[in-house]
Amino acid sequence: MSPLLSTALEEARLLAFSRPWILPSDNTLAEAERLLALVISRWPEPDVLVEPDGSVSLEWEAGEQGWLTLAVAGSAEVTHSAVIEGDEYGQVEPFGSELPDWAAALLRRLFPPPH
Repeated sequence: MSPLLSTALEEARLLAFSRPWILPSDNTLAEAERLLALVISRWPEPDVLVEPDGSVSLEWEAGEQGWLTLAVAGSAEVTHSAVIEGDEYGQVEPFGSELPDWAAALLRRLFPPPH
């Protein structure tokens, strides 16, 4: 398991003792690992969070440029929400072995290549 996901999971385990927190399923953890592997080498390292509902989200903030969240919940889908340059985005895409097209497009918009 990646160190980023492992740390997020440990934090969620601690919270689960005192709050109604659902830990991620094995499918969710596998999807989160796959998503991390697809983004970690091309874009800045995200913040990884285990959400109270058991989903796992990857979050990026880019100052005034905006922010993006990609989330998986073991359902073979990636949910994304973002505000980039003042425009709001939200969509759910099927998630297989590749990063979905729109999720990749949002990452490129948030972190455009240097000119």
